Amino acid sequence: MRKSLCPSRSARGQSMVEYAIVTAALLGFSTMGWPFLVQLLNALHRYFNSIYYVIQAPI
Repeated sequence: MRKSLCPSRSARGQSMVEYAIVTAALLGFSTMGWPFLVQLLNALHRYFNSIYYVIQAPI
């Protein structure tokens, strides 16, 4: 029997399915986590503003 050097159709299909699942998971997690990231950045901005306010406040 001769073995073929090119991958079979099922192997190519499996890798495409895995690629699609990983890509969808990454995109899904990034879009679901976006509002949380915005809130974290706003909180960090407020924190630094309050530090500068305390430093610059007259004693």
